Parts: sequence; structure tokens; C-alpha cells
Amino acid sequence: MDKVILVTGANGFVGRHVIARLAQDVQLKIVATDMHDRLLPLSAQTHGVTYVGGDVSSKAFVDSLAATHHFDSIIHLAAVISQTPDSNTYLSIVNSNVHATFLLLEMAKAHDARFIFPSTALVYGVQECPFREEMVPDPGDFYALSKQMCEQLIRFYTSRYRVASVIFRIGILYGPSQTVKMFIPWIIGSLFAGEEFPMTLGEQKRDFVYIGDLVEALGMVLARPEVTGTYNIGSGSAPSMKDVAALVEELTGIAGKVKIGALPYREREVWDYRLDNSKARETFGWTPGTPLREGLTRTIRYHLSTKQASA
Repeated sequence: MDKVILVTGANGFVGRHVIARLAQDVQLKIVATDMHDRLLPLSAQTHGVTYVGGDVSSKAFVDSLAATHHFDSIIHLAAVISQTPDSNTYLSIVNSNVHATFLLLEMAKAHDARFIFPSTALVYGVQECPFREEMVPDPGDFYALSKQMCEQLIRFYTSRYRVASVIFRIGILYGPSQTVKMFIPWIIGSLFAGEEFPMTLGEQKRDFVYIGDLVEALGMVLARPEVTGTYNIGSGSAPSMKDVAALVEELTGIAGKVKIGALPYREREVWDYRLDNSKARETFGWTPGTPLREGLTRTIRYHLSTKQASA
């Protein structure tokens, strides 16, 4: 019998890659949801995908999903991602992140569905690296706090109602089709636009995770229903931002646009952001398979192909 998987946030960066991967499995039926009117797939492959537009922070919408479909697993990707420190943003984060997670957990409880939740390594805050799952979370901003609150909700439902769950604490994602103003897509876009890219001295170290490696981890735990718990999804290494910028310059062949030291460091700068991935490796055999050079090459190639297609 086919498994029915709900994917929220289906039109986001992660969602589009997850849908493209799951659609290759003919034994899966995918219900994808987002707040857009239609699915914005990464590729033409949408076999077995039903799209339902709506807001998963709305009880009426989640109730309608629960009444129309019976889910075996829920991959909850939808979230507001913002580190802006103001009350309006905080309200939006609580509603879209925490409240939506609660509603979907209620549905998971009713359907006896497995709950798979991509969190963030930002929940660790400023602690000694590498980050390990047994560390006490100490989020440094409201977005990270909301993810910790979601994690606590999930653990409550797992403990109290036996909702099987998997939480991924993920490093810094990058890859093809990423458009938000995070470091890697921002610097690649700036260089190809012929613009200068001001940055700090770049001594901060960051654990970058290629999107395909996260999708592989999701596929592995979907195939192994006995896997539960919290797992770091990171490369285990952390190059400096300066070194990453230099590698992007090398791979694009565009030099002289990156302005090292043009910006000051932020207050409470995190100097080392690196994850210990041994628990995922030992429990379900996941290892990051994409070195940074290869991942950046694929990302740059995608950027060039879309730029040429739109020209």
C-alpha cells in the first residue's frame, strides 16, 4: 500500500528539493502544501504529488487536510525565518512556527503519523564546538527560540502521546535555487551581477550543508520508521567565511569584487559554528556526501543556467 506523506512549506528552498526527491518514489503519495496558489516545482517531475494551497497555522485549514487525507508521515518545513528583533516579527514567528507545529502535531496524533521536523543548529547558541545533541539549547535570537519551542512540543507529543518523531538540527544550508540573502547565494549573485560584495574580515567559521545531503538524510529516515530522536545534520567541518569567499571567486572566475573587511563584525558574533554528526552516522548511516567545492560548483552552474534561460 502506498505511503501518504504531507510536506509543508513545499514551495520553499528545502521544500522544492524534497518534493523533487520524493516524487521519484512511485510508492509514495505526496500531499504538498504552501501559501501559494500553485506548486512551484524544482523540476517537471511531480509524479504522485497533490498540491493544496493554504496556511498550516490555520486550524480550519489543517482540519480540512486531516479530513481529506490520512497521512503516514508529516515533513514539516513551513516556517517564518527571520532574525529581525521586533514584536511584529515575533508575533509572526510564533503564529507560523510554534502554533502551526502544534496543529500539525495534533493531526499526527490523530493519524498515528510520524513527524519529521527540520530544526536548526542555531538552537545551540554560543557554545563550544562541535555542537552535540546532548548540549542544553541556548538560542540567541527569537527565530532559534521558536525552533527550540517547536522541539519541546514535539518531544512532549512523543512522550505523552507516542507520536514517533525525528528532529534534525541543521547547519547552514546552501545549494541550487536558493534565493534568500544568505551568504552563499548572496555572494554568487553579487559576483555575477558585477556588484561589489562587502563583508567582514571573515574569520568566522561556518558548517555549510549542501541541500542534497539534507534531502538524502530525510529520505533515509523515511525509509527507516524505527529511527526516532534528535540528530545533527552538518558536515562536521567549518571553513572560514573568508576561505569560502575565496573559493567562490575561484569557481566563478570573478575576482576583485569581494571586499574583505569592509563591514564590522556583529555584536555577539559566533566564531565557530560546527556540528558533530556522529549520532546520525552511527544510527542510520548518514554522512555528508558533497564536499564544499563540489556543492558550490553545482550551485554556481545552476545560477548560470537560470541566468542564461532568463536572458
